[in-house]
Amino acid sequence: MTYNPAANLMLLCCCILFVFSSARADMVTEDDLLADIHLVSSVTHMNQTLDQTPAAVTIIDRRTIKASAAVDVLDLFRLVPGFRAYYVNANFPGVTYHALGDDNPRRLEVKIDGRSVYESIFSSVEWTTLGVELDDIDYIEVVRGGNAPADGSNAFLASINIVTRSPLQEGGWKVHSQIGNHNIRNNAISYSGQLGAVQHRTVLRHSSNDGFEDFAGNYAGQFTQIALDDGADTTTFGFRGLWTPSAKDSIELQFGFNDSEVGIGERNYILRQIDYQYQHLNWSRINSDGSTFEFTSYHNKFDVSDQQDALTFYQALNFFPEGPLKESLAQLPDKLIIEPSHKAISERWDSEFRATFDHRHNVRAAYGAALRRDKVKSNKLFDMSDLSAENTSRVFAHFEWHMSDKLIANTGFMSESKDGGLRVGSYRMAFNYQLANNHTLRLAFNHGHRAPTLLESNQSTFVRYDENLILDGVVVSDSDIHAEKLISSELGYAGSLFNDHLHLDMRLFSEKMSDVIAERREQYPDFDGQLNIRDNTDSVTARGLEWQAQYRPSSQFLIHANYSFVDLTHSAFYRSTPVEEIRDLSGVNPKHLGSLLVNYLTKRELSLSAMLSHQSRIRHFSGNDDEGFTRLDVKAAKSWQLAGKDAEVALTIQNLGSDYRENYFYNQFSTRYVLSLKIGLL
Repeated sequence: MTYNPAANLMLLCCCILFVFSSARADMVTEDDLLADIHLVSSVTHMNQTLDQTPAAVTIIDRRTIKASAAVDVLDLFRLVPGFRAYYVNANFPGVTYHALGDDNPRRLEVKIDGRSVYESIFSSVEWTTLGVELDDIDYIEVVRGGNAPADGSNAFLASINIVTRSPLQEGGWKVHSQIGNHNIRNNAISYSGQLGAVQHRTVLRHSSNDGFEDFAGNYAGQFTQIALDDGADTTTFGFRGLWTPSAKDSIELQFGFNDSEVGIGERNYILRQIDYQYQHLNWSRINSDGSTFEFTSYHNKFDVSDQQDALTFYQALNFFPEGPLKESLAQLPDKLIIEPSHKAISERWDSEFRATFDHRHNVRAAYGAALRRDKVKSNKLFDMSDLSAENTSRVFAHFEWHMSDKLIANTGFMSESKDGGLRVGSYRMAFNYQLANNHTLRLAFNHGHRAPTLLESNQSTFVRYDENLILDGVVVSDSDIHAEKLISSELGYAGSLFNDHLHLDMRLFSEKMSDVIAERREQYPDFDGQLNIRDNTDSVTARGLEWQAQYRPSSQFLIHANYSFVDLTHSAFYRSTPVEEIRDLSGVNPKHLGSLLVNYLTKRELSLSAMLSHQSRIRHFSGNDDEGFTRLDVKAAKSWQLAGKDAEVALTIQNLGSDYRENYFYNQFSTRYVLSLKIGLL
């Protein structure tokens, strides 16, 4: 393996700081007594400590979020080894783990308080609709590796659960305002209080920015100018209520909406208008014997309208080559064939019941069942004006067996069934062996399947003159499309040193993905003679190493570092006619990713942070090469008490240095300055 110098530099910095600070590591302080013991539930649906989990987990807690130089949620994933956060457009981001980071990255489950925000219409996550900002988050659990046995098909590569702050954690009114270059304007007001027996937190916010700056510079040997219209304007409302009718029961209700206008595209931009709403109900009971019951149900509705250029039939004829076909078509009357607005709807209903029992013959277990109904409507994507619906049922079970004082075995499985008789299963097995106190080795095997989404199995995109005449075939799903397959294994280590001040996590992994769903090109009798077929075309193998370390010698000092090396082989079956073509896409994922966060909090409540992020060279799906970059973000924040309430002013500077490229050559991430003010009101 050849390691990147920037990654080695970060490792060296960590080692120096660890040694420098270890002189006081044998001291037991008040922080030791008050430190949280992190319990993870995303892997097995049972509360487990990090050394018990059958998968690698990163927890981004409240302390780390406040210490970071992040401006939005996307920035936080730079703190997770193997995760790549990137921008297709300035307000159209993507997140992926190890591989397959295209414009709409799939295969990554994202939840907010257990509610999936994955949208069937695009088979992806629309990050602008999350309605969650940094102030809303209590902590984030990231399962690094396939988590389909717990979260279902879409947790094919990894899963994320964003846990928001409880209404019990703060009270009263709070105002938060941010301004910055690129016309960044973010404002929010929240209130935490009580409505009868219900504790609640209610948030209203509005945010806007102008996106990336227009590009003017040399590209491919000539001066190029491109106007980038990828700004965004978003209004969000959210309510979270908590009611505890008894000592055993807890009922939580969440609902909200999001209204966004976002510029998206490649050189030629369109305006995407999004109306999003959700409702989420959760009931949980803790019994006296330690067993639990939980029922959760949610509804997401996603309405999108893309304002695009209208196209008439005669305008389309200009793209046809001269010949008898064009002359024949010119005899038909003119008509509008592409509407100025494309509307689509995605709606999901999901209900799940879970239960656990605790420590019977050294065994714990979690089990449950769920039902889901997805509905989508898009004349453009499905070549029909009616709704397309799909029902999914799933059952799961997880077992934790304490085989001895030092050895724990975990096993889990998930079975999913869809309309049409499609059934997929996923399972995982892991053994955690305690080498010594606070030092654990993990050996895990994972066999996962990802069923095709509604879009992947039913897409039919054509440009038509009428029902009988197709002018252009764009994308159609193969009738025999089937589930993707993942086989992975890992050797992991989790440990702590220096009286639990230093936490380490390392993972050696091998991941083999087959029957990966992508698109191949085939001949088709339309104006350009080509049609994209969505099918099981790709195979991916990823092997490598990743590690993370967090060091907290006191409540004032924090160091968080991570690094990943991924050796990726990606083969794509691109076309079979007129000649077979197989493409090597191995360079579309960076081999080296890493970050280093250092934060110091003075006794006068001045927080100083520096966050270094590195990504090695990458070749994008668009075919453009991109040199790697190393980005430095810094932040200074001052907190104080104002009339008995918390107040804070902060200045964040992102990418303190030269510009670097995001996805397309004209997407230049320049230095950003963001000034924020938070004030608690009476």
